[in-house]
Formats: sequence, C-alpha cells, structure tokens
Amino acid sequence: MQKKIIALAVAAAFSTPAFADVGFYGIVDAAVASISASGTKSDLIASSGAASTSRLGVKATEDLGNGLTGVAVVEYGIDTENSDGSVTGASPNQASAFSARQKMLAVAGDFGTVASGYLQTTGYDWEVKFDPIAGSGSSPLQIVNAKKFLIGTVAGAARAQRALAYISPNINGLTFAANYSTALSGLGNLGVASASTADKSTAYLLSATYTLDALTVGGVYAGLTGATSATNVKTADQTEFALGASYDLGVAKVMGTYQSNKTTGVSANTAFSLSGVLPVSTGAFAVLYASNKLNVANTSATAITAGYLHTFTKSTTGYVVFSSVTNGSASNVYTVSGNALSGAITAGGSSSLFGVGLRKKF
Repeated sequence: MQKKIIALAVAAAFSTPAFADVGFYGIVDAAVASISASGTKSDLIASSGAASTSRLGVKATEDLGNGLTGVAVVEYGIDTENSDGSVTGASPNQASAFSARQKMLAVAGDFGTVASGYLQTTGYDWEVKFDPIAGSGSSPLQIVNAKKFLIGTVAGAARAQRALAYISPNINGLTFAANYSTALSGLGNLGVASASTADKSTAYLLSATYTLDALTVGGVYAGLTGATSATNVKTADQTEFALGASYDLGVAKVMGTYQSNKTTGVSANTAFSLSGVLPVSTGAFAVLYASNKLNVANTSATAITAGYLHTFTKSTTGYVVFSSVTNGSASNVYTVSGNALSGAITAGGSSSLFGVGLRKKF
C-alpha cells in the first residue's frame, strides 16, 4: 500500500496539471493593400498585420494559495495570408517566421510578478504604452526603429530569451520593472572551457512608469554587454534610453517618444515619434509620425501613417490606412509594411501603402 501511495504522489507531481482557468485567444488581421516603392513594381496584395500582428495564444492561470497566482502564456505570431504561417512584412519586433512572441511562466502576488522564459520585456511594454499601433506593420516608430535600436528589434531588448523579469505592483500610480537575459544565444557560458577568454553577451532593462490623472510618463534604460571571443576580441557594448509620455485631453489623446541608442566608440542614433488619436462615436482617427537620426550620413528616414478604425463590435474592427516612408539619400532600408521591401528599393527612395482591412480578436 505504501509503495502505491508513493507511486501516485510521484505521478501527480510530474503529470500535466489541470489549471483552474485556461483560455485561448488571438488576433486575425487581414487587409487588401496597394503598395508602391521607388525602383520596384507596384502591386495590389493581400496582407496580414496592417493594424495588429496576427497571433495565436493560450493563457493558463491557477490559484496557488497564500495570495499567489501561477500564470503560463504561450503566444505565436502568424501571417494569415501564407500556408506555412511565416510572417512576411512583419513589424520590426516580430520574428520573420512562425515563431514565439512570448513563452512565459510567472508567479504573481501582492509583491508583484516574477517571470521567466522567452519574454516580451519592459521595453516592449513601453512601446505598447506610447505607440497606439505598436506591433503593426504600419507603425512609423517601429519602421524607423528597425535594426538600429535595442527597443523595438528582435535582436535587442523588446524580446529576450532565457530571461528573468520582475514587475512591481502599482504604487500610487508608479510601477517599475527589471529584466535580465541570462543567455542571449545558446546556453551562455555553459560548455565553454573555464580557461577560455570567451564570455557571453547579456542584456538588462530597467523601467519606471507613472500615471497622474490624464498624464502618463515612462522611461526605459537598456544595456547590452558585448560578447568576448576565444581570441579575446570583444563586441562593442550598447546602451539605450527611451522616454515616452501621453496625455488624454478628453476629446483626443496625444503621445510622444524619444530614444537614444549608443554603441561604444560610435555616435548615438536617435528616434522621435509623435501621434494623436481622436475618438469618435463610430471608432477613432489616428495620425502618427516618426523619424530617426542615424550616425551614418544620409541614412535616416521619416515615416507617416494616418488611418481610421471603425468599431463594428467589441472584438471586430475595420480600418482604412495610409502609410508613407522616405529614406535618406544613402539608405534603402526603411519601407512601408514593416520594412517588407527593405533593400529592394532604390537608395533615397520612398514607398507608400493604402490599405483596407479587418481585425478580429477572440
């Protein structure tokens, strides 16, 4: 009898748990867009993610007792127009193939939340708070951020693997968070000979957000330590700070951001954005502008997006969007649709998009 009880206890400990609350969710975003760009042919194409990145996810929560809650989230981004789910024309902080947006296990309580996994970091949270269409291929801020800023890129701090995070509770309008990636690639220093000069690259982020009535302000500081090779060659370190603010005027909401990213020994890259959202009885109008100033001459860009979102139901939104992106004379990196045509246009070229789409949340 004793052996049977032990066997049942071991089986219970290692079997799949029955969570108290498990829910599936997602966004399906599809549009028909007319896209033109310098040096390339124009076309009318079905596109995914003009308003939001399409995604599928599952979230499970369980009451652990003593005021603690266990949370697990697994979420993947998809392109609704492809058979294999690969994400073409994705926003800069979305991977280029059917891959995870987040895979998180967390414990929450009065002390805040502690999480681990492949995380959407506090840098990602900052973007969402101060960019009204963050995560979409039409976001001017994320278009000009691509490949130049830690916050807003896959390789940097918007998402991090093997990451640890702490998020504080709301303290009279103030919240803060800290993130640390223990191994940006592979297993970090595990498996490296103890006598080797090789050392891993790590990333950390610190943030604070404060809300007082209609005003919200927030900032993020991010650091990336460069890896050292076995021949003692070190990749340059990077640091970045980002500031954002939003103010609800009642009849409209305005937002602005400023970022500065610096690599050791190189002049800083900066980015600026300004946006406004005007709610109406049937939905909302939005106008967004972003520009960057890069440390390489004539490689900067500006992006503008204007759109109308029509609310059919709480979960279904129709939209009309226009985007335009202009490169500096030595750049062909930045284009509409989340830089989908990066490298294909002529240097100094521009691109534009006009689309009509539908977004369904579930």
